Amino acid sequence: MLFRADEKAAVLARLTALEPTIKHICAVAGTPGISIGVSFKGEAIYRASYGVKDVEASLPTDSDTVFPIGTLAKTFTASAIGMLVHEGLLKWDTPIRDILPNFKSKNSTVEENLTIVDLLSHRSGLARSNYWWQGAERALLLEKQELLPFYSKLEKTGSFRGDWAYSNWGYAVAGEVIERLSGMSFGAYVSKNVLEPLQLKNTTMQAVNANSNWAKPYAALDDASPFLLPRYSFSDENIMNPAMGGASSANDLLKYSMALLESHRFESGKCSAVAALKNGLMHLSGHIFTAKATLEKSYAFGFYRSQLPSNVLGMGWNSIYVKSMPKLVPRGHCGPVIAHGGSLPGYHSSIAILPEIDASVIVCTNSIALGDTSGWTSLALIEALIDTPTPSDFRSLASEAAENNVRNVSKLLKSLEEAKKPGTTHKPLDEYVGRYTDSLHDWIIDVHKKENNGLEVAFQGLESQTWALSHYECDTFLWLASREEQAKRCRMTTYPLIGNHFKIIFQQNAAGAIDRLCWPHEAAVPVNEQYFTKL
Repeated sequence: MLFRADEKAAVLARLTALEPTIKHICAVAGTPGISIGVSFKGEAIYRASYGVKDVEASLPTDSDTVFPIGTLAKTFTASAIGMLVHEGLLKWDTPIRDILPNFKSKNSTVEENLTIVDLLSHRSGLARSNYWWQGAERALLLEKQELLPFYSKLEKTGSFRGDWAYSNWGYAVAGEVIERLSGMSFGAYVSKNVLEPLQLKNTTMQAVNANSNWAKPYAALDDASPFLLPRYSFSDENIMNPAMGGASSANDLLKYSMALLESHRFESGKCSAVAALKNGLMHLSGHIFTAKATLEKSYAFGFYRSQLPSNVLGMGWNSIYVKSMPKLVPRGHCGPVIAHGGSLPGYHSSIAILPEIDASVIVCTNSIALGDTSGWTSLALIEALIDTPTPSDFRSLASEAAENNVRNVSKLLKSLEEAKKPGTTHKPLDEYVGRYTDSLHDWIIDVHKKENNGLEVAFQGLESQTWALSHYECDTFLWLASREEQAKRCRMTTYPLIGNHFKIIFQQNAAGAIDRLCWPHEAAVPVNEQYFTKL
């Protein structure tokens, strides 16, 4: 695309003018450091970094600072799949069971027909709970070798190819496909076929020792002050590495986004230069609608698509902390925003791509904050690129989100209090104590008596996964901790809080003895099907 000097100057002026707003967002949300990159019409036109990668040592963030990227790993997994298709090792419509001999599903339709497109676009129609594998304190509760056996037990919760439901499980299975067809580990294949051709020297999907330019992870406490978290580690041996492993820098992610745009343009017939990445058009195209709307809301591979003018999906959970998300209105036609956020305890990053104007926006941060800093910042930068005639007030939005995020646990407790049965009591606490098992999923829950005569629950029987229980009603208890305790223990405090997820519902047999419990953490599965039997 041609890029006039006056046009470039105008875009740069709008981007640069956002510096005070971005610093305000970081301050109110409790984000120590942020790194930004923007491309426009095939050129990297803007880079900026504010704050620190290391609060304790006051070390500044820069464009090469490395951040774990969380669920942005999905787009790299999709790029790797695109390379396998280009090499002739895979077809988009090949059934997964023809690639992975041990692949099974409780649902025969899924087992017989599931393809890589279904996995990459979240349209399997299967349950998606992360609680089975993702624990507090950065613990992984399942081993990689348990992936396919566990996937085979996921319940049907929607229509195959008819209902969209975000799932990390699907991308983990896609990683197995990559390893099976390439004969290499997932991380090694991505490195050889995606990272090295693009010269992404600060990006990896494999285990790595933190270098001197690695951003430390922080959680924002209720007063927005940073709390240092344990370092995040990932490797090819992690069950969810293809879904949310890896690390990169703003510079590398900018290069990667520009390579995706180049592949998309080449395959759309808009340029003649052969692209390094393959199947970019398939990668960025929508494969299932995510919402009913006149303007497109769909999911590509590792990206949400939102046709403007509208709000933009996919860059965090800010929408649950403000009354209304901003509607991005371009001055002229600019096509869809294709975007995704990547979050982990201690980090949140985002990529946004606008193919019609050959532009991309990268934001990396080192905090799980009071709201998603990278989400607000990305939207502000996108508004500058599209020269919106109606700029949004992102300072006020970030402040509103921060205030509501601090109150998220207390608001949930209030709603639970209003819904509970009044005046109920529980049995003697000793009657609840014991080990409870889910034989189908080979999973355990231990209930202990505390020294102060209370109860606590230990998921998978692990000390690191122990939470205090408080009585709620009848034989139901809650393991809901304060927002700050959850933040310090590496739980995602920006995600939606659902009351049932925190309920442990004990049940009794005909003789009145407690013989099982229900833990209703999968919203689409009936509560009475989510039970653990007492040993």
